[in-house]
Parts: sequence; C-alpha cells; structure tokens
Amino acid sequence: MIHFLVFAQLAIVAHAPETVAACDAVEVTVAVSAPGSIAPQIVAPTFRPFDVLRSSVTPHVQLDPRNGGSIIAEFRYVLTTDQSGTFTLPPFEARLRDATIRSRPLKIVVRGSRAGDGVPTVVARARIDTSLDVNFRALTEPETVYVGQQANYEVAVFLNETVRDRLRRNPTFFPPDMQAMLAYDLPPVTGEPPKRKVGTRCFDALVYQRALFPLVPGRFVIAPAQLVYSLPLSSSFFSREESHELVTDSTILVAVEPPTAGRPNEYTGAVGDLAIASKLDTQRGRVGDPMLLTVRLSGAGNVKLFPAPKLDIPWATLVRADERVQVDSTARRIRGAKEFDWVLTPKVAGELDLPPIRYGYFNPDTRRYAVTSAAGTRVTIAPGALAVVDTLRAEPLLPLRLRYRGPIDRPPHERGYFWLALALAPLPALIGRVRRTPRRSPTLSAAARLRALARTRPELHDACELRRAFASALGERLGVSSERFTRSGALARALRRAGVSVSTAADAEVLLRQLDEAAYGRSAAMPNDALQRAVAIARATDAEALPRHQLRLPPVLGLLIAIALPLTIGTVRALGVDEARQQFDSGVRAYAAHDFVGARDAFASASSRATWAPDAWANLGTSAWAAGDTAIAVLGWQRALRLEPAAADLRDRLQLAQNTPLGSLGFVPPVSSAGTLFAALVIWCTGWVLAAALTFRRAIPWRVGVRRWAYGAAIVGILLLLGGLDLDQRLSARDLGVLRTTAKLSSDPALGGEAKGTALVGEVARAIRREGAWTFVTLDEQREGWIESSRLASLERGAPAD
Repeated sequence: MIHFLVFAQLAIVAHAPETVAACDAVEVTVAVSAPGSIAPQIVAPTFRPFDVLRSSVTPHVQLDPRNGGSIIAEFRYVLTTDQSGTFTLPPFEARLRDATIRSRPLKIVVRGSRAGDGVPTVVARARIDTSLDVNFRALTEPETVYVGQQANYEVAVFLNETVRDRLRRNPTFFPPDMQAMLAYDLPPVTGEPPKRKVGTRCFDALVYQRALFPLVPGRFVIAPAQLVYSLPLSSSFFSREESHELVTDSTILVAVEPPTAGRPNEYTGAVGDLAIASKLDTQRGRVGDPMLLTVRLSGAGNVKLFPAPKLDIPWATLVRADERVQVDSTARRIRGAKEFDWVLTPKVAGELDLPPIRYGYFNPDTRRYAVTSAAGTRVTIAPGALAVVDTLRAEPLLPLRLRYRGPIDRPPHERGYFWLALALAPLPALIGRVRRTPRRSPTLSAAARLRALARTRPELHDACELRRAFASALGERLGVSSERFTRSGALARALRRAGVSVSTAADAEVLLRQLDEAAYGRSAAMPNDALQRAVAIARATDAEALPRHQLRLPPVLGLLIAIALPLTIGTVRALGVDEARQQFDSGVRAYAAHDFVGARDAFASASSRATWAPDAWANLGTSAWAAGDTAIAVLGWQRALRLEPAAADLRDRLQLAQNTPLGSLGFVPPVSSAGTLFAALVIWCTGWVLAAALTFRRAIPWRVGVRRWAYGAAIVGILLLLGGLDLDQRLSARDLGVLRTTAKLSSDPALGGEAKGTALVGEVARAIRREGAWTFVTLDEQREGWIESSRLASLERGAPAD
C-alpha cells in the first residue's frame, strides 16, 4: 500500500504490506522529498496495537542537483503485533520550516499465526518464561513406547523480538549422548521458522528433531542439551559480542517389551507397520543350479534392525547372502525398506511351488500383532547333476605330519639363564679392570668396630655412632639387617628366635631404645655406661645365639630344592606330552579314516595340552581345512607357523585360505626369534671376551684393532637383541585374532550400529580395545569397526585354543 501526497513542493510517500501474519515483522517506509538541502522532520503517529521493534534514528538522505537542487529523506520502522484483525495506522507528518504535509493512513490486515498441524510438538507444548529473552526447551514424545517403536526427541530455541533482531548468526546446538537406542536426525522445519505466542509476546522457534528407537526395555534419562549463542553489546556493526550458554532439562523415555499375549509363531522381533514381498531371479531352473531369492520388507519402523524372515523350502537348500537397507528420514516418521537375499539351490526336479513367506510383527499404533505374507510362486525345475559333498573335493587331501616331536623350547629371553649370561659376560673384563686398581685396606667387622670404639676416651663417644655400631654388631651376628631393629620390640624378637636368653634380649632392647632417644631426641642424654653395656650384650649374644650356619638355610637343602624343582616341572610336562601324543595319534588315525571332524577335535585336544607343539597345530589346521572349517584351519596354520617360522609347508598351506603379503596382519616373518636372540648372546659374549683379553694382557698385537672389534661386537649384539625382542613380539601375536564367521563391522559397540564394512571368515584382525562383549578391530585395506568378541579366536602364541 503506497500513499503519495504533494504540498508546497513537499512530497511524502508511506508504504506498508497490505497483509501480514501475527507475530511477523512489518516494515513501514516513509519517504519525504523537499527542495534545498535540509531534510524535513518526521512526526510518527501512534502505532497501537503494533510494537516498534526498531526504527531509524537518522534518515537515509539522497540529494538531487536538478531543478535547483532537492533532497529525499527515507525513514524506516519495523513493527509487530500478536493480535489479528484489520488495523489502520494514522498519517505520518513531515515538517520543513513553515510547511507541513501528512501522508494518508495505512491499512494493514493481520491474519492469525501460521501455527498449524505441521508445527513440532515442542513448539506447541513447551513452557515459555516471558521474562527471558531466550528459552531453551526439550521434550520426548511419546514418553512411553515399545522396544523398537519410534519416539521423537525435539529441542526448540525460543527467541523474543529483541534477541531475534540482535542475533547475527544462528546459535550453536550440542545434542546429548543417547545410550541403548538408535537415533536418526530428522529434517529441519522448512520455510519460515514456527512462532509461538505467549500472552502479548511473540517468539520465533528454531527446532532440532531426532527420531529415537530404544533397543532394550527400561527407563532412560536423556541428558540435557546445550546451546551457545552470542549477542552484540551495542547496535554498532563493530560491537564486541558476548557469549551465552543455556541447557535444557533432562527428558525421560520409558521402553517396554511388546506383550506376550497373542504373539504369532512368525514373530521374530519386528516392530512397526510392515509389508513383505518376494521375488526369484528366474522362474525356471535346474537341479544343482543356484537361484537368487530376494525378500523385501518395507514400511515404518526401525528399518535397520528388521530381522530376517524364517524360510522353509523343503525342495531346496538355502544360504544367506547380502542384505540391503534403505532409510527414508525426510519425514517425521522413519520409513524405508530392507532386502534379504538367499541363494536357493533346488534338490529335486518338477513343477514346484515356492510357499508363501509369512512375517509377523507388532504394530505399536494398533497395539496388536499382525502377520503379512508374500504370495507363493510356481517354478519349473529341470533335472540336473547335483554333486554330493564328497564329490566336490577335486584336489587330493593335504598330508599330515605323522611324527609328533613334542613342544619346542620357549624363546630364550623367557629363561633366566639368557639374562644371566648377558649379565655375567662383562664380569671377566670388570675383574681385570679391578685388578689393575690399587687395593684398599680391609674393613673391620661390626663387632670389631664396637670393640675399637670401647678403647677410645669416653668424652669422644657419640650416641649416633654407638647406636650404629651396636645395631650392626647384633645384626651381623644374627644374619639380618640392622634396619629391622627400628621398630619397638623387633630386636628382642630377633634375639629370642636366635636362641638368646630372655634377660639378654630385654637388656639389648632397652639399651637400643635409650640410644635412639639419645641420638635422635632433643633433650635425652646417653647413659654413662652405655658403651660398656653394649660390649657386654654383644659378647653375651655371641655366646648364647645359635651358630651362624644354623641361622641360615643349609646349603644341602637349597641344593635339593634346586634339583627337585626342575625334576617336578619336567615330570608334569612329560605327563602332558604323553597325553598330547595320544590325542595326536588318535587324530592321525581319524584323518586316515576320512573322519575329518573327529581328527580336528583330537588335534585341538592335543594342541590344548601342548600349546608349544607345532606338529599338533599344523595338523589341526590341515584336518579343519578338510572338514570345511576355514577359521580353525587358519588358526592352526598361523599358530604352527609362528612356532616354526621357517616351515615352508605351513606357509604354502596358509596361502590356500588367505593371501598374506608383506605388511598384512596375517604375515609371519620367516625368521625365528630364538636364532636371532642366541646370535645376539654369542656376539655380545664375544665382544666382552675381547675386552677381557685387553684388560688381562697389556702386550697384545693389534691392540687397537681388537678394541674396535670388541666395541663393534657389543653394538651388533645390542642391535640383534633389540631386533630379536621385536621379532618375538610380532610372532607372539598377543593382539591378533582370526574371524570365526563373516561379520559386519559396526560403527558402535551395539547391535544397532551402522555397518562400516565386512570382515570375512578366516581373516586376521588386530584387537585395539574391548568394551563389554564387543571388540574394536582393524583389518587389512584400512578397515576397522566393532565386532562381537565371541566371533574372534585369539592367535596368541602358547595360549590354549579358545
């Protein structure tokens, strides 16, 4: 609506939209043209029932030099109202010197708010505090659902007129973590943001929506969401902004199991409103030729977790194949489709019927169970050649290892003698070095020092020195450390255990405490007869205590223990080896009789009893391969190869199941860690032998060259030691495992996680971390994800088969 008036060379134009919605911003523009270069003044009328959101303090001025010069001044007003109806704004008045001009009234029709059926629930139901500039609210609707039923989590930011005008950019929203449920982000509200009228105030709402599907029953508390927004401190464009932070209240979601009453036999756990369809890739086939059967489930619900239907086709064999999921989250209710493929192989010929496929589900809208079915299909199967299992084996059986050699020795670094030899190698060189240094005078025993102290003058006696000499003399006689006597009563107990009389033990304890007070107390003085009492107690202890050889472990007893312990360990190992040998022989006989499953079980028992026996592990892999168990075959061959890295037959057989190039997780270095570590020990000892020769004999030809050889041998020995330890760490495979079955890699440690790829049966994976019943693994080709821990068999060397 535009009104244009001219009076005394003054002209005024007022403009406003003819129709607006309640709570919308209404922009009113007033333009005044006047001669000269002085802008006229505007007198604004009352805007009731409109509220002024903002107005221009100074007009926008434009000069026109034509016809003697004129000026055009433009004024802007932004209004809003929460009332609906037809309203008239009074005229605007422009003044310039003695001239006055008024515009015509503006008529504006205000319709009701745009809120309708499409407004999110949080906008219509949330509690709004009109005293706040920004309200931040969240709710879950409905609050009680069935497991697998959709609930909507909605968060809304309500902005009043003032903040809406000052806000320069959208607020930043941080959604909460949601456990034990699958979540889908819903599309944002299209068009202009919804509005909410509370009393006489209007609020714009920015809405975030997420669809939730609880996976287990229970009461779930959804943590508060967080909002961060910034507002300028003034109206200037360069004004500094102040940051604000808000959080919502927690929301509650209760999930219950679908009822058990009326549950059909076809029900497998699906919740939603579903339909089923099926199709075969061909209507004609032949016995033994595979056909592809596809079953499609479509409808509303948690599409990703729809379970596969139960199929029973008596005239064919079925093998599960791929799955495909299509999720439609463009509407507020999640819909989509999930397809399941089966490889169907006919076993008989003739005109056959594919029976109808029935699928049971629970409809949360009607709160009833329902069964949907796909129509049956007539197929024609011609006669063919269906091979039986035994005729499928075109290649000859892999040979077994017929001789059982028992467990191999563990790597040398797990034995004490290895580190003892490394530590003793420098000893001759150190002895030679010590022989070339001047000898020191022999030191006195603790008892001799105490007697020497008694021969000095009394005024030279020191409480600390006397206490140290007294405690050391008693400890030396008893064969224990004098530091054990610091606790009250410890000296008396030690003397009594050594056979000293009660009186002597009590006197020694009393004297030691008196010396403690004199040495470490602030005011206590040492007794005058302390030195004489100390010497007398030391002599009495030496006379009354048991002989020194009775206070220590008899050498014969220590020798017996040293001999008996290895014999006992050897006996236990021999028993285990005998049992493992019996199981090994039993597995060889079963394999020769083509009882591959029995042979696999026997070799598994043998390898569990002798975990370091490469022959048992190698035959376990061979028998499992013959039985069609790829995972156990890879497990057995991998473990055997890590015990015998140079075995060419094992490396060739492992290539039958998987390709393990250099750099892959399943690659086994063809070098034994034991040989590397023994080489490091020999070179290390050789270097120190050369060093010892230099210290014992000064006149050695080529002395400089020998010293260089000694240094070089020591350095090479250390490098080989570090390399051998790293190689043994790789061969031990403590964090590697074999996939028992083909599994989907999940993005989260939960059944509802998004699929990130596939891990095939028999693949080698590295376990990174565990969380409950799930393990995060990495595989070749930069694949990673969560799998169930039960699907992973450990490759750790020396560990029993799990």
